Amino acid sequence: MQDIAITGLGVISSLGHNVAEFCRNLSAAHVVVGPTPWNNEPSLENVWMSMVENFRAEDWMDERVVDGTDRFAQYAIAAAVQAVEACGIDELDAERTAVVVGTSCGGTETITQSQEGLDREGPSGVDRKLQIKAWPNMAAGQIALRWKLHGPLLTITTACASSIDAIGTAARLIERGDCDVAITGGCESGRTRLTKIAGGLLGMMSPQSDPYKACRPFNTERFGVMGGEGAGMVILERADLARARGAKIHGYLRGYASLSDGYHPSSSNPDGSWEARTMEMAIEDAGLPGGPDDVDAVIAHGTGTPLGDIAEIKAINRIFGGREKTLKVASIKGHVGHTAGAAGVMGLLAALHSMHESALVPTAGTTDVMPEADFEVVIQQPSPGELNTMQVNGFGFGGQNASLVVTRN
Repeated sequence: MQDIAITGLGVISSLGHNVAEFCRNLSAAHVVVGPTPWNNEPSLENVWMSMVENFRAEDWMDERVVDGTDRFAQYAIAAAVQAVEACGIDELDAERTAVVVGTSCGGTETITQSQEGLDREGPSGVDRKLQIKAWPNMAAGQIALRWKLHGPLLTITTACASSIDAIGTAARLIERGDCDVAITGGCESGRTRLTKIAGGLLGMMSPQSDPYKACRPFNTERFGVMGGEGAGMVILERADLARARGAKIHGYLRGYASLSDGYHPSSSNPDGSWEARTMEMAIEDAGLPGGPDDVDAVIAHGTGTPLGDIAEIKAINRIFGGREKTLKVASIKGHVGHTAGAAGVMGLLAALHSMHESALVPTAGTTDVMPEADFEVVIQQPSPGELNTMQVNGFGFGGQNASLVVTRN
């Protein structure tokens, strides 16, 4: 992949509503966890979430937009406003700016509310703006409307790999000359009782009384997924143009790969073979002279599920095992929960922060690392050391495997 500069960052998360606060809390191993809004209703006893609190959509957009958007799109707009302001471009070129956004569920909050309204009140209980609020493409659409953009406008829905695939797709658009700049990332709102009950029935989490055990990636004892929500957005830009205008460059996107696992609707192949191949192809795409030996650290998908963590450990072992310099690995889902469509871009923000600080963020909540890992899982506090090249993974239902490689320079 040609040089793609990352020049703007934005985030709305349970750890904070701006990048500085988000990163500070990542490094501090801060965990945000609490009961769902339906705490202790049948099938939701001792189920925990990492929720975005005190978010005021009207602080980021006008009332008409607030009235016409689901929360997942509001998070995306707010993160995009931060990223665009931070990138320093005075005026976006309308035809040369793309918008590519990933989301897993889109506006399920509006859909479930309208169904409940229909059941209670009949047609009058349905949100008349249901379609423009609920469709997954409306986050990207509202971002394009905000800046009156006319470039490529795409929505990627590849489960929990959505924002990795969105960022990779945006980079490819720049690489092949379809645009010069892209607003890209991912978003999700996790506030639906329906999805939480369904996740429990599917066995995605095992309810238990201690909220701080809700998500412990790569821990010997782990209970599955902790729900999360929020959005992260980045500005990608042709590196020569970014340098020419003196932009602050946070890092460079160097490699991307996306492959199908082809194994099971909700589980990765236990041997991790296609997760490994995806990582390997992203490294090949980055053209690293030393191949995997040049990767200093990985932000893993690391959900804390019994089966998913084993598969990813095997994948990482396969690519990086046996090398002279021990690989450092972290997952941020213990901090913010599983943010689904936003998980990959939040991982990218964690990677950029770690490179800037020369210290990999810790894996919050994890205390006893699985012995199967042939690498260092960073826990408790940041692990200091020069980080010039990092990999970010995103794996999702349906066999979605995606990975990015980013560098500091």
